[in-house]
Amino acid sequence: MSQLLSEFWSNQADITLNIEVFKSLTAYRSNIKVTVANELERDCLIIQSTEEELSAEVRISENLVITQAKNFVNFINEVRAHIPADNIITAGHYYSEQQFSVSTGKQMIAYQQACQLFNRRLQKKPLAIIKCTSTEEVKIAYKAAIDYNLPISVRSGGNDHEGESTETNTIVLDLLKMDSLTLDPITGIAAIGPGNRFINLTTALAKKGVMIPHGTSGNVALAGFIMGGGSGPWTRKYGMCCESLLQAEIVLGIGETQVVSVANKPELLWALKGGGGLSYGIVTRFFVQTFPLPPCLLKFELEWNCYDKQTQELIEHTPTKDILQRWEAIINADSTGCLIGTNLKINAKHLPAEQHKTPDIDTESIKHNCLMYGFWEGNSASLNHFIQTQFNEFDLVPNEIRIEGMGGLTKAYGENLMANWERESFHHLQADLQGINRSPTPPDLDEPAPHKVTSRLVNQTGLRDGYKPLLESLTSRYVLEGNRQLGLFTYVTLGAIAGDYYRTMGEEQKSRSAFPYKDRQYTIQYQTWWNNALQEKQQLQDSQVFTRINRALDWIDASRNYDIPNTSGAFISFKDKAIPTDVYFDHNYAALKRIKAAYSQDSFNHFRSRKSII
Repeated sequence: MSQLLSEFWSNQADITLNIEVFKSLTAYRSNIKVTVANELERDCLIIQSTEEELSAEVRISENLVITQAKNFVNFINEVRAHIPADNIITAGHYYSEQQFSVSTGKQMIAYQQACQLFNRRLQKKPLAIIKCTSTEEVKIAYKAAIDYNLPISVRSGGNDHEGESTETNTIVLDLLKMDSLTLDPITGIAAIGPGNRFINLTTALAKKGVMIPHGTSGNVALAGFIMGGGSGPWTRKYGMCCESLLQAEIVLGIGETQVVSVANKPELLWALKGGGGLSYGIVTRFFVQTFPLPPCLLKFELEWNCYDKQTQELIEHTPTKDILQRWEAIINADSTGCLIGTNLKINAKHLPAEQHKTPDIDTESIKHNCLMYGFWEGNSASLNHFIQTQFNEFDLVPNEIRIEGMGGLTKAYGENLMANWERESFHHLQADLQGINRSPTPPDLDEPAPHKVTSRLVNQTGLRDGYKPLLESLTSRYVLEGNRQLGLFTYVTLGAIAGDYYRTMGEEQKSRSAFPYKDRQYTIQYQTWWNNALQEKQQLQDSQVFTRINRALDWIDASRNYDIPNTSGAFISFKDKAIPTDVYFDHNYAALKRIKAAYSQDSFNHFRSRKSII
C-alpha cells in the first residue's frame, strides 16, 4: 500500500472493502467481486481459472478524482511561489494550512470571465488559468502541471473555432500578456511575443513603415495564426504568414527552451510553419521577416445583388456563377499583382418548400448576395481602372462600390483591419433596418460570438464541374427565411491563395514550410454566426435566434459532406472537429508525426488537442 494511500486510510473512520469469491468446478466460470468505498478505485484481474485453481490480482487505490484534486492543490501551491496571485485564476481559493476552499462571488465572476471563449457556442471549465508574462513563467507552470499529472491547454488570443485552446479540467497557460515586440532596423526581422493581437501588432509595425502578412481580424493573436499557415489580405503577394517565419523560441516537452532556425533543428522550424499549433511545444517568441509598407494602400468592397435596406429582401441582378468565375479569372491572372489579397463572400439563401423534394436549381442563373473584398496596392485611379476592365466590361457592374484608404503609416492601421472579410455585421443590418447611417467600421465584427465553421480548398485546376454543387449547397432548405433579421448569418468566404507569390515559387522554396496547400486556388470557408450584437445577447436563452440555430448547424454539416468536384482538403485555421486531422495536413502529415516524435521531447503527448499531431 502506498504511503499516500496509507495516510488517506488512516484519516478515514469508515473504509469498507468486501471481496466475494465464487469458485466453480467448471473452468473459466469462477469470478471475484470486489466492493470498496466511494473514495477508492478497484480493479480485479483474473490470472488463472481452472477446475482446481483460481488466482487473481486485486488492485485498490485512491479515487482518481481525489488524486487529481490533491495534485491540483499541490500545483497551485507550487506556482504561487513564482507567479503573482492575480495571474492565477481558479474557481475558488484554497488555504493549504487550514485545508479548506473558499469561492467568493467576485472570484467566481473573474473565473467565469477568464473561461469565456471567442466562440460563445462553446463553454469550457479549466481547473486554472495561468496568465504567463515570460518564457520562464511558462516553463514553471508547464513543468509543475506535468509533475502533478495535470493536462495542459495553451492559448494566446483564444480564437480557436473549436475552443481547443481552453479545455475543461486542464491547466490553461494563457500567453496573452506575452506581447513584446522588437524590430531590427537593419534586417527588418521582428521578434514578436505570442500574445500580440493584430489590432496592436499591425499598428505598431505600421508606425515603423513595415508589416507582416497579417490576418483580417484585429483580436486574433499571432501564435495560432502563423502556426496554422496564416491567410489574409497580403496572401497573393507575400504568401501565408508562416512563410515569413525565420526562427522560433519554443519550450519543449522536458521544459527546456530552444531557439529553432535553419541552423538549429530546421525540421522543427519547418513543422512550425503551417504544421498546426501546440503539437511540438509552446512557442514563446516568433522571429518574422517584415516587408516595407507601400506608399499607397486601399481596401475596397464590391457588392452584387444587395439586400433591400428596409426589408432585407434580396434584389437580384447578376448570376452568382458569373461573379464567381470572374473572380477566379482575376486571382489566376498574371496581370493582377496590385490586387495583393482578396476574398469573395457569397451569402446562402433559402430553398422554397416546393423545391425540397426535387431541388433542381438552375445554377446558371441563380443569384446570391456577393461581396468581393480586396487589398489594392495603388491609388484610386488605378483601382477604378481595375474595376472597369475586370467587371464593367464583362457586364458585371457592381451594385455598390466602397473604397477606403489604409495608408502606410497611419496610427489606426490595426483598427481598420478587414474583419468583414470573415464576418457579417449585425450592427450594419440594424442600422439599415432603422434607416440610420452606418459606421464605416462596425463595432461587432471583432466581438466574440457563437458560430460554427468548416472548410475545403479548390484544386489547382479550378472548380469546373464543382460550380453546380457549390451553388446548390448555398441554396438550402436548412437556411430559413428571416434569419438575417435575427442576426443569424450563413455564407461562404472564398479566400484567394493563387497569386504572384506562390505562382512564381520554385519547388525547393515550396518545400520550406509545412503549409500543404500552396498549389490550391482558394479556400472555401462555410460559416454560420449568430447573436453578435449586445441587444440579442442580453435576451440570453429567450432569443428567437435559438429557434433556428439547429438548422444553421445542419447546413454546416450538409455543406461539409457535399460532393463538390475539384475540391479537397481542409484549412486548419477554420477548424472543424468532424474532419480527420490528417486532412488538414495532407501529404505532410507523416513528416509532421515523425518530427513531433523526434524533436518535441514529449513522449506522453502532453502537447495535445483534438487536432494536434499524434
